[in-house]
Amino acid sequence: MLKILAGVAAMQPRVVYERHLIYKPRNRMTNGNGGNVKPGAPASQIQALQAQMRGDVFYLQLVGNMSSDPAVAFVGKSEDKTTAGALSENVSDSAVDQVGETTEDSASPGSTTDIPKHQWSVEFRDLPDVPGRRPVSSRLMASVPVAGGDPLQIMDSLGYNYVSEYLVRGHQLIHNNIILSLQRPFTVPPESGIKSETGLPPRPSPMKILPSLWKLKPFDPRGTFLLQASIRVQDGTKPESMALAIAELTSFRDLMKGIVDMEVGDRLALDTRSR
Repeated sequence: MLKILAGVAAMQPRVVYERHLIYKPRNRMTNGNGGNVKPGAPASQIQALQAQMRGDVFYLQLVGNMSSDPAVAFVGKSEDKTTAGALSENVSDSAVDQVGETTEDSASPGSTTDIPKHQWSVEFRDLPDVPGRRPVSSRLMASVPVAGGDPLQIMDSLGYNYVSEYLVRGHQLIHNNIILSLQRPFTVPPESGIKSETGLPPRPSPMKILPSLWKLKPFDPRGTFLLQASIRVQDGTKPESMALAIAELTSFRDLMKGIVDMEVGDRLALDTRSR
């Protein structure tokens, strides 16, 4: 599958290795910032991010690019050839995508890494729009890079608690305006937790040292890879921009017929709202 995508895109695939930490708000934020934001998260971008939520309560993800520096991403494994893989922008935008599945052999194993050493970003994904007659799904997106400081403390200052995490290992290619991602998610067990002074059960916390990738279990025990085709639209309110993106994705779906079935992801399964 990867060779087919490389032929379609006429480029070599770029390895992606990301760590996704999922955070849930402690309570409904009424003051607009959830607390004093620590250095490293630009206040204006955080405010713009929260404006996208329109007062609703959403899960956020703290995404770490583990592959910008192999010597850092894999402690003691500087010879590993993994390269950069984070997808982030400083402004909110819309995205339309189609999702398919395929199966390939296992990815090569990684090694250990520490939490603060990656390039981090805070990412928001809205509930996808009701598709109606569209052959694709669309939703608002925003990503704020963490320029410095402790990313875990930044999330705490925003009023969010860590819930769980997973790793993504795969490849990315660009075909015209389409971002093609062929990847496999892996589950990551939480640490024993942070002890509470109130006597409540300890909260889970991110692992300080990750185990080798080959020791982690993929979400799908069959070894399935997820193929996603998406286009980032700067202004999703412009019908002509959305129409061009939809036409390009539909053309790619037709091109891949007989190789992999591309279909729209379930809207409720992609719901990021906190209940």
